[in-house]
Amino acid sequence: MLPSSRDRTMPPICPFCRQRIERPVELDGLWFEFDGGVCSCGAHYTLDPTARNGGAVMLQALVQACGGDWDLALTKAPGVDYEEGFLGRYNALTHRVGGKAFGTIYFIRLLSRPGEPEKVPAEPERPENT
Repeated sequence: MLPSSRDRTMPPICPFCRQRIERPVELDGLWFEFDGGVCSCGAHYTLDPTARNGGAVMLQALVQACGGDWDLALTKAPGVDYEEGFLGRYNALTHRVGGKAFGTIYFIRLLSRPGEPEKVPAEPERPENT
């Protein structure tokens, strides 16, 4: 007998820290269209249940990570200010990845926290002239 589709699914994990993530939920306080959450490693994630809204969902994850500050989010550059990742074939009903599902969870993890000063390389110390 062949294994069922359920047997080939796995729990969703963060692509950065490999820990299981909580089910995406409706977010309070700000204008957010998509369900999301925050991983224990600090990565913010949002769910695209249709796999057709990738850009909007990714932008929401970035705005979430920036504490709701749209202006700050729009100044961030991938690979410089944040890392991005995704999980495909996510099933929101079972909270599992794999099988015949087609939802996508997008992840953003800032490389520097919002509100922190930008990291500037330290200048080498110069010997004093005596």
